[in-house]
Amino acid sequence: MNMDRLEALVASHPLPTWRPFAWTVMGLLGAFVIWAFFAHLDEVALAQGEVVPHGKVKLIQHLEGGVLRDMSIQEGQIVHEGAPLFQVDLPASAINKEELQVRLDGGVLQRARLEAEANGEPLAFPKEEAERQPTLRLAEQNTYDSRMREHQSTVNKIIEQVRQRELDVQEMESRRRSSHANLRIAEEKLSMSKNLLKDGLTPRMEHLQVQRDVETLQGEIAQLESAVPRAKAALSEALNRQIEEEQKYRREAREQLTQAELNVARTRELLSQATDQALRSQVNSPIDGIVKNLRYNTIGGVIKPGDTVMEIVPLKDKLVIEAKLNPIDRGYVEAGQKALVKVSTYDFARYGGLYGKVALVAADSTIDQTNGQAYFRVVAETDKSFLGDSEGILPITPGMQATVEIHTGTRTVMEYLLKPVIKLKHEAFRER
Repeated sequence: MNMDRLEALVASHPLPTWRPFAWTVMGLLGAFVIWAFFAHLDEVALAQGEVVPHGKVKLIQHLEGGVLRDMSIQEGQIVHEGAPLFQVDLPASAINKEELQVRLDGGVLQRARLEAEANGEPLAFPKEEAERQPTLRLAEQNTYDSRMREHQSTVNKIIEQVRQRELDVQEMESRRRSSHANLRIAEEKLSMSKNLLKDGLTPRMEHLQVQRDVETLQGEIAQLESAVPRAKAALSEALNRQIEEEQKYRREAREQLTQAELNVARTRELLSQATDQALRSQVNSPIDGIVKNLRYNTIGGVIKPGDTVMEIVPLKDKLVIEAKLNPIDRGYVEAGQKALVKVSTYDFARYGGLYGKVALVAADSTIDQTNGQAYFRVVAETDKSFLGDSEGILPITPGMQATVEIHTGTRTVMEYLLKPVIKLKHEAFRER
């Protein structure tokens, strides 16, 4: 009876159709709450930036400046190391390389001549300089011959004087020997004359004549005895003059040689500078890179000395991303944190991004000159400098804009959902 009434009651009052749906929703909601408590999401700080080379951008300058003769590149062009960039015509004050080469060759030829004179050796010119400057070689040869003739003429005169002094000495010594021999004979005659005079066998006048001859010979010998040393002294003086003339000639040549060597060294240094200057008339790229900020491209334009003509951004250097971090996120970002770089040039949904890490966070903020907003400079390094599996298809080059997502931590979904409530709890109803 009771069962029949229950069945009749159920038949007359069926269950609502929404209850199964409600139970399903409640089950899903419960599962979501459980998932929200255990599921973790990444926290990231966003920073907008630009791809830059890790090394410094090369400033291309010209030391002397000049008139732009040729510009071989254009803005944004990729250049390789050693590739010509531009040429200039050097100013009028530039060192004349050809003139210095002639001056150097002349100095080398002069030095060869002076070395021959100083050492008393035959003249021999360097082959290369002699072939390059035949006129200067002939001039130095003529100078050498002229100086040698003049020197030899002076030496010959002194040699002639030496010979004359030698003859004078020989003559005086011969006369002295002859006078001594005659004196011995005259003294013997005088001794015999004295004996004859005692015996009255010779006239007194004849005896006096013999005595006078002895005295005359003695006087001649006395004169010769004093004249011979004077003649020898004159001979020695002439010999010394010959030696002094040789020494004087060598000494003057050595003094001139010292000055010539200084001139050659000075000219060689100037020529080296002129060669470097001539090489600088054409400027080549120091690295592989991209031309940036080309400031001169008008042929015939004047480049100021030391002025920057262009910049070369390195290609092969490691690339980094310099980004501007909002000061609000500064407390959560530090060096070493993981980062994901999304390059604006390539669609992230299609090509993906670059993984890397934070390499540097500035210690102090900087004011952006364009909008006056403060930011912290952040440098992120990537694992590679291209997108995709192989290099060259999707390259990353300096200047590309990028967004850096810095991984600062994790948080559960429930914490994200409750954050507004918690914030409201701490901040609501506190205004004055």
